[in-house]
Amino acid sequence: MKKGSKKNYLRVPITMPEEMFSYLENLSLKSKVSGGRKFANTAIVRAAIKTLMQLDIDVTGVKDEDELKERIMEAKAQYKGKRQK
Repeated sequence: MKKGSKKNYLRVPITMPEEMFSYLENLSLKSKVSGGRKFANTAIVRAAIKTLMQLDIDVTGVKDEDELKERIMEAKAQYKGKRQK
């Protein structure tokens, strides 16, 4: 897909607590004030999902969001360890 082309994009409504929304907004503003650009929240979420897609996350038996977060962190550590070799 061409960069910037949203032809094949699907709209996915998500809900999140206010502190997560504020985090996304602040992250974007930090980028802008440090010489980068302000990102849309959707761009940040897409970048996070692209990152998740590169990890080998074991979701076997995962029962809740906190456990999923732990599995993601484990996969991140394994990915980082592989890259340092």
